Amino acid sequence: YLKVLHTKFPQFKEDGEVKGLEYKIIKKDGTRAMISFNGKISYDENMNFKQTHGIFQDITERKKTEQTLKESEKKYRDLFENSPSSIILVDLDGKIVDCNSASEFLTGYNKADLLNHNVSNLELFFEDSLDLIKKNFKLLIDGEEANQLEVKSKTKNGKIIWIVIIASLISIAERKYIQAILHDITEIKKIERELNEISQLKSELLERTSHELKTPIISIKGFTELLLELHKEKFDTETILILDEIKDGTLRLQTVINKLLESSLLDSGKTHFEPSQEDLSFLIRFCVKNLRGLAKTRNIFVNLDIANKIILNFEKERIYEVITHLIINAIKYTPPYGEIKIQTKNKGTNVIVSVQDNGIGLSVDERRKLFKQFGKIERYGQGWDIGIEGTGMGLFTSKKIVELHGGKIWVESEGRNRGSTFYFSLPGKKD
Repeated sequence: YLKVLHTKFPQFKEDGEVKGLEYKIIKKDGTRAMISFNGKISYDENMNFKQTHGIFQDITERKKTEQTLKESEKKYRDLFENSPSSIILVDLDGKIVDCNSASEFLTGYNKADLLNHNVSNLELFFEDSLDLIKKNFKLLIDGEEANQLEVKSKTKNGKIIWIVIIASLISIAERKYIQAILHDITEIKKIERELNEISQLKSELLERTSHELKTPIISIKGFTELLLELHKEKFDTETILILDEIKDGTLRLQTVINKLLESSLLDSGKTHFEPSQEDLSFLIRFCVKNLRGLAKTRNIFVNLDIANKIILNFEKERIYEVITHLIINAIKYTPPYGEIKIQTKNKGTNVIVSVQDNGIGLSVDERRKLFKQFGKIERYGQGWDIGIEGTGMGLFTSKKIVELHGGKIWVESEGRNRGSTFYFSLPGKKD
């Protein structure tokens, strides 16, 4: 305070007033405070010093706030400049007001090329990409959420790259800006494309193999049935048993081939769907009725808690397949004298069907594998098996069928011996 007084007071006397003079003081209780002083000197009619008017204001809290703000701005600036991600700051008119060094590396343009230029005027984005970016920015300005964008971009040297843009609306010094974070995902896109090509090849191979296997299987089955029909009296009991086993084996193999083909067609999106207005409740009851005999072999009670009538748009045969598979799975892994509960509930415009059992349950690792193609889970030695053989494609096929109907399928389980609940949703009528 004394130092400020000695240096500033002569100037104060000369000017006759002072504004916003800041200095520190030590208060009576020993604490320090920051003071702002505004003063004015009054003179009499002879221009002799008369008095000084002064206003002292404690600005300690304000200075603390300013210091915190400075530190925050420095942290943001450090993060901004040192971020490995490209960060571009755009005003609400689309003009670039700031960018970090990672932006220069990503785009090939230096700061001077980017700053104060409108995003629309740069050759960085293709026309269709630019339209998507503008729509995204408008959503943010209108106070709505904007999804991240994956767009094609062209660097200064003409290289075509894929980038993902994550944009958000931020405030700096009471002004609104759009902060866009850009990542180069060219390699990811390349890997995705290669994986899609591999998946397509796999689907084509499965489809072709399935068709190639069908003919000999049909021949074996047909000739076996013909032998049994025409020459059964010539064979002894053991030969007849062997021929029956061959016939049953070809039927099982035919089922596997059909499942394999269906799985391949669903995965490649080649399946043709013909949905119609159907009663989901009726279909659930029909599936349960067909499987009551199987449930009785285990003395399992199937409890229905479903709406009387649920009219939705779906393909009956496909959804029948989903419901049947979920119920068979529940019977397979529920202990004797157990219970299976089937429910329907409305959630928004969707209808959710659940199949709950009190059986073997699922581990975290098993839940991860469930809906994958060939994701069969082997759980021998539990003492609950009833000889229902699976292909490992049932849940994968169910998932694809439900998703092609615009729904979702998922499972919940608290772990081993805690039971499982499988859910699937189907979209209802929109208002």
